[in-house]
Amino acid sequence: MQVTISLQPVSLSLVHIPRPRLARLSTPVLRQILHPHPAFLNITANDIELSIFGEQHVLHDFEPIARRDRQRRRAHPLEISYEKWRVLQIDSHSDQVDNSGARVHELSAPLAEAGISILYQSSYMSDFMFVKESELQQVLQILSAHGFDLYSPETTDLSATPRSPQTATNAPASPRSKSHSPTSSDVRILSPDLACVGLSDEFGVDHWGLKIVKLVAFPDLIPTPSPSDSRNSSQSDFSSSTSSEDDGYFSHSPQNTSSNSSLYTSRSPSRLHSYDDLCTPLTSPSKSASKHTFTPSLSTHRSVYPPSSQYPTHQQFFSFTRTPEGSSLTADACVLATLFPPHERHMVICGGELAAADERIVNGVNPDDSDEEDYEDTDVLMYKCLQLDLRKFGLDKHGLVNRFSRVLEENGINHMYSSTFKTANLLVDKKQALRAQSLLRLC
Repeated sequence: MQVTISLQPVSLSLVHIPRPRLARLSTPVLRQILHPHPAFLNITANDIELSIFGEQHVLHDFEPIARRDRQRRRAHPLEISYEKWRVLQIDSHSDQVDNSGARVHELSAPLAEAGISILYQSSYMSDFMFVKESELQQVLQILSAHGFDLYSPETTDLSATPRSPQTATNAPASPRSKSHSPTSSDVRILSPDLACVGLSDEFGVDHWGLKIVKLVAFPDLIPTPSPSDSRNSSQSDFSSSTSSEDDGYFSHSPQNTSSNSSLYTSRSPSRLHSYDDLCTPLTSPSKSASKHTFTPSLSTHRSVYPPSSQYPTHQQFFSFTRTPEGSSLTADACVLATLFPPHERHMVICGGELAAADERIVNGVNPDDSDEEDYEDTDVLMYKCLQLDLRKFGLDKHGLVNRFSRVLEENGINHMYSSTFKTANLLVDKKQALRAQSLLRLC
């Protein structure tokens, strides 16, 4: 595999914020987004949590909250990982069509075999693998022994024999349960059609930063269509917490609870079932080009989106990654098309995903009523997020990334991977979502 693995000179902490508490804890989250020059930042949210990988010294706002939650034994505590994490940036040099799933599988396999727990994050520009700081040297030695091209600014003896997992670290054990054999978990398909885009370095956070702020803390201000029902939504996630113990970190805009279902033209009124009710295998897609292969759309057309008051709040998965080399955002395609209307699309690097979302918005198509065949006649790649609940496992369980990735890769399903504190999120072609869910449920 033609990849370069670069050790980044930064030590990270991992923060878990229960999704129902995000509204009251959004101020320190927004501080991370607006930081002028982060060495590394990833913010990923789904139905269960918002998770942050950030520099240890930058996440100090969360420490007193986590400490008070522990002291009060709060039911849904904010958590910060005990161990520090190092990040390995993975850059592909292959001229072939990008195959992110094979990359996740091949990189994670030797570490799973060695009993080392990892986390993984795919993005538009690069992939990132997170390993515990105490196991860094062993990880580098294993990857070097398996022929991967490594670059490290730190002095490292890569020729040494990798230590066994039992002697790789003297760090205290995590208080969470420790388990080392992959085990099946709940697999749920989240409803939005997702797109992954790059964010232009030329314009930077001063131009698109407010759009990320809206996505994270004020989704009700984004005028994007959403289903009027909430069978797969988490609207309570953005409601005010019933507790007043979040120390004044309150940032929340009024909820708009009204909906206007007449705005949508449902082409399949009978399609009211959940994705969880379906198990029909689908054919494998061909992966369209992604990283660094698309140019920004420079359309100057006027925005055609309805006012925000016409749409209810509906947001589930998003993932934002920012490094000195570039930024990436994965989110609901219709949300992205609204945040970056045609006359502002020079801020993003993408293919035809946002143009396709424009057409659906103009045609009044409800995203949850769309068919898997919507994009069969185009080169547009829309993702679905398969959310795996790993709360019962903890951060010490090894082999999960490799197990999930291997099952999809061996069955011809390309994918992106997004780890959080409590979950794994696998992004697959929308047309492959049902088949992927069935396979992962058998893990």
